[in-house]
Amino acid sequence: MPHRIAIERDLSAIGDHLAEQGLQVERVDMTDITSAQLKNYDAVVVSGQTTNFMGMEDRKAPVPVIEARGKTADEITAIVKERLQLQ
Repeated sequence: MPHRIAIERDLSAIGDHLAEQGLQVERVDMTDITSAQLKNYDAVVVSGQTTNFMGMEDRKAPVPVIEARGKTADEITAIVKERLQLQ
């Protein structure tokens, strides 16, 4: 079963790249997602524009959260695979 990755809607090119690598990508609105919903994913990719993702400024997310700001699609894919131990 492919790993499920939640990706911020604005990151469609990165989502497409992750999907090409065999990952199941779901584009989500990060302002509406809850901690309980995050548990349905193996990782989350955010743009980095929201500094207080899910109001979790001082809490840990239940899954790896990767900030896309300043990174290429290849770099993000490598980080996701590393965090999921797929390399």
